[in-house]
Amino acid sequence: MTTLFETLAIKNGQILNLVYHNKRFKQGQILLNRQTMIDDIASLIDIPSHFKDNQLIRCRVTYNNDDIKVAYFDYTPKPITSFKLIEYNKIDYAYKYDDRSVLTSLLSQKGNCDEVIIIKNGFVTDCSIGNLLFFKNNHWYTPNTPLLEGAQRAYLLDKQMIKLASIQQNDIWHYEKIMMINALNGFDEDRAVEIAHALYDN
Repeated sequence: MTTLFETLAIKNGQILNLVYHNKRFKQGQILLNRQTMIDDIASLIDIPSHFKDNQLIRCRVTYNNDDIKVAYFDYTPKPITSFKLIEYNKIDYAYKYDDRSVLTSLLSQKGNCDEVIIIKNGFVTDCSIGNLLFFKNNHWYTPNTPLLEGAQRAYLLDKQMIKLASIQQNDIWHYEKIMMINALNGFDEDRAVEIAHALYDN
């Protein structure tokens, strides 16, 4: 049975980018052919009392055709400052599948780096835990070939804070900086890393 999940960032009691998570949550339910559709993922959220004072909470909503589970976790951002390029053409992660074995396998090849950049058919996609942004000429770009169209990425595109670009593997070196984004790691230029210091391709 196919199982999907959503990772939500809850900051000071508020779900960030809720509109975008609801859109993907609906798409996931349609994919699973759920008989009972839930329009608002927020209706599932009931923060336990011992998390009430936390400024940032990671919430994971795991669901399949007939079951939904909600779990809450403390979250402390981990710096991502180095990436290894990994080529793998067979990966398909258009939905947030609970089975992340392929991503885990690719991440295991990172060596001493913090993360991997997954190259598919010569094009830059994502890293194992989020989408990627690249900076040059005073603009931020995100690959138009992501594995997963993340909620944070969708928000930044709608706000015109980033632009789409076709980025092949060899194009990466034409950019100045790189940044990882996901539900819990929003746009923050302080987290950006210079390409020359961040990338390893062997």
